[in-house]
This record gives sequence, structure tokens and C-alpha cells, in this order.
Amino acid sequence: MILTNQAGHTRLMGKPCCYLTYPAIRICVLCTILLLSCLLNVASAQHLTLRNSSLEGKPGIKVAPTGWRVAANTPDVLPGVMGVFKIANAGNTFVGLQAGPVYREGIEQELTEPLTADRTYSMSFDLAFNEMYGHKHCYGNLAIFGGGAPGDTAERLWTSGSFTDTTWHRWNAIFTPKQTHKYISFYAYPAENCPISGYGVLVFMDNLSTIRQILRTQLTATTSCKNTSTGTVQVKVSGGAEPYTYLWTPGNYTTPEVSGLPAGQYNVTVTAANGVTSKGAITVAASDLAADTNVTISRCAGDNENEIALNITGGLPPYELTMNGVLTETTTFKNVRPGNYVFVLRDQQVCADTFNVMIKEPAPLFIQQVTPENCSCIEVNDGSIKWDVAGGTRPYQYRVNGDTWQPDSIQRNLKAGSYHYEVADANGCIDGGHTVISSPHQNCFVMMPSAFSPNGDGNNDLFRPRVYDAITHYKLTVYNRWGSLVFQTNDPKIGWDGYCRGVPQTPQAFIYVCTFVTSKGDQREYTGSLVLVK
Repeated sequence: MILTNQAGHTRLMGKPCCYLTYPAIRICVLCTILLLSCLLNVASAQHLTLRNSSLEGKPGIKVAPTGWRVAANTPDVLPGVMGVFKIANAGNTFVGLQAGPVYREGIEQELTEPLTADRTYSMSFDLAFNEMYGHKHCYGNLAIFGGGAPGDTAERLWTSGSFTDTTWHRWNAIFTPKQTHKYISFYAYPAENCPISGYGVLVFMDNLSTIRQILRTQLTATTSCKNTSTGTVQVKVSGGAEPYTYLWTPGNYTTPEVSGLPAGQYNVTVTAANGVTSKGAITVAASDLAADTNVTISRCAGDNENEIALNITGGLPPYELTMNGVLTETTTFKNVRPGNYVFVLRDQQVCADTFNVMIKEPAPLFIQQVTPENCSCIEVNDGSIKWDVAGGTRPYQYRVNGDTWQPDSIQRNLKAGSYHYEVADANGCIDGGHTVISSPHQNCFVMMPSAFSPNGDGNNDLFRPRVYDAITHYKLTVYNRWGSLVFQTNDPKIGWDGYCRGVPQTPQAFIYVCTFVTSKGDQREYTGSLVLVK
């Protein structure tokens, strides 16, 4: 209570004989208000609302939205500028920013209260890229700066990194200023070289959120035995006003580190002195006793060269190990047959670890089918062998008569004769056999038929030459009696079925022209008539 005497002096009740003049009262009250304001600032979380966060303004070049300032060069308010009519993601307008190695465009705003050093903040906004904006651009990249005056970029707080998506996407920025900043600014920022332009960075920005103070937390935990509570959890906090308070659940623990915990999930809420909170969760694993398993599988099926080697770590040695219920003193097992093996590992802390090891050898390598292709005639080497292989470990390799291995499953350019072949997989497993390539004709020739009957009886249904030679540059054309083309092919194995454009031709005479080069390099042309009969 304040009392005033007749002499115009003031005394505070409860204080012995303290008298103040009216000017002194005003100073005292002002100091009290300032002190209360400081206390209130400490007791509340800092959340900064930006003016005109949807970036509304009159579209134009070298302008900033209402409530914002041009921080550098010529930012634009869109749409309707530079031929861009993209729809804003919030409100009616958005901002376009360009940059190059020595050029940056930006907008800025003075904050209602400064960003505080060593505190952590989070904000979000929408970004998009556009390749053409007056000229071509390579990518988008946004940078956020803090400063103490207009145009000041004293500290780069955050960058988006390069992006090229032309659709609006929501981005979230988290930053911890190293200094206190009164201004915040947003710039297009060069992150990498753009070979097509010296101003190759373009960012469209819209829909900025509140800048909210947050806490950064780091959670760690140590494991616990399955039947003994030996686990610990710990949280480290930064970015807020100290001191911090903690609440762990389950258990309602109030310290940053808790020990003697059983395995399970633990949730923590951290509250800073200014009211900023953060929540997190971490799991205490069940026992750190473990055995790393190194399994070696046989290269080929049936070898039984499988091996299991264990590397036991953690817990409290010495260990006790059983395999399929049998106690063993070794940790390396050789010549193991395929099957499932159950290991139980125990230490002196009554922690235990049970794990299975499945031994499965590769499937046996075998040749499913061998298809020899005979030579056209005895004078040429156009025979081949084709293998269909299964099992083993891919990729496969092939060879005949002990020659060089090849990856192709078809061995070509073979002459008539008997062949021993082998197939090997990636592990060197081999299967093999014998086959014969024959030649139906002693001499090489090509014979043209004079008629065919495409009636589907399986006999002479196609018109094509009988080729007994390794010919090349083959071409067969068939014309009707009016000179119209009805069939054409460059494959000697493909014949004419009597149809033209899906319409069956009536019995009549046709003219054919067949050209090719023989195996001896001679150019040949066969011309004649053929009869289609039913």
C-alpha cells in the first residue's frame, strides 16, 4: 500500500520510513512493469507471427508483398508476371525469387521480437520451381537469413537444398541461431552451378507459418536383461530456456536420466522454463547379449561344406552355448549339413539369447534341355547348340570341347560333328554332356517351290524357299497378277500364309522375287511364278 503525507511525500506500507517523491514513484512503477515484462517473457514460449504470411500483394516486378520489404534486387509478386499464371497455394498471390553466383533476390521482415541466440525454431512454407521465368533456370533453392538491420544477412539459418519439382510442396525449416536477430529474410540462393544461365536459381514461395520455438532433444538408451531391470534412458535438451523439467512415463520419473528399467518403451515430456515443450519416445531393448552369425554356404549342392561361426558379445562372460539342445564348447561348426539349427546362449547375468540359423545349399545345377541346330549344308559352319539351365547360382557360363567359356546360352558358328559341352554357374559348379550337329545335305543350295496350299492341313501351308545354305541379305517379295505387293519378309524362316492385309487370297498365280547372298558370297536372285491352291 502507498500512503502520501501532507508534505507531498510517499511511504510504502510495510517499509520503515521510506518516503518517495511523485517522480520517484513513476520511475519505481516503470521499473516494476519492466521487471514483470521480463519475467513474463521468460515464462512463455516464443512464437512469432509474420505479417501477411500468405504473401498477398499487387502483382508486379521488384516489389514485395504488403508488410514485407525488398531485401535485395528485384523480387516479384505473382501470378501475372513474366508470363507465369501459376495459382497461389494460399490466398491470391505468392513471391518469385531468382539468384545466381553473384546475384540474389530476397524479401525480409522485421520481427515482432528477435530470434534469440541458441534457441531452436521451426517454421513451414510452400515452395515450387519453374524452369522458364524470363529465361531458363536449373533448380530451386531457398535460404533463410537472420540479421540486425534491413538488408543484413549476418547468419544463414537454413537452406532447402536443390529441387526441381514444379508443384507446390510443404517444407519445414528447423534452425538454431548463433546470434540474436531482429530481421528475418528469404532469398533464392545458388547451391550449385547452372550451365545454362548465370541466374539459374528460381524459387516460388507462399503460405508461411508462424515461427515457433521448439526444443531439440536427443534420446539414448541402454539395453536390459529380459528378466532383470538393468536398462537406462537419457534425454539431452537444447534450444530452450533453462532450467528444464522432465516427466518419464511409465514410472513418472523427473530426472533427465533414469536407470534400473525393464525392457519396453518409455515416453518423456521436457518443458523449458519459458513453457516450450517437447515429447519423445525411446525403447529399452531386451538384453545386449548377442551373437553375430557368420554362415558360409557350400558352393555346390551336396558338398556339405557349410560352416557356422559365432562371435559372442555383450552380457557377462563366461557363456554357455547349446546347439539343438546339446551343450558345446566351440563357436565354429564345420561340415554342417543343410537344415535348421537352434542356438541358446546364456551369460552369468542370467541374460539369454536364442536364435536360429538355417543352412540351405544352392539348388543343384542341371541342364534341363539341349537343343542342337544342324548345319544348313556340309560346306558351312552355321550349326548351334542352345542350353536351358536351372538351379545353381547365376550367372551361368557355357563352352564346347574345352574352348573358352562364354556367357551366351547359345553357341553359334559350329560345324557338323560331335560335341562335349559344359555349363558352369557363378560358384564353379559344372554339369555337362554330349550332343551331335549334323548336316542334311552335302551341297549347299536354295530351292523355290512352285505352289502351296494354305488350307491348314499342316502340309505345304506356307510359301517359302527351302534353304540349305548359310545365306545373308535375304529378301522375299510376292506380287499378284496386277503387280500389287501382297507379302514381304527378310527372314528365310518366315513364309507367306496366303493372306494379304488379313484377307485370304483366292486360288490364282502370283509372282515372287527372292534375293540373297550365298555362303560363298555370291549374289543370287530367283524370280518365278507360284500357284496358290486349296
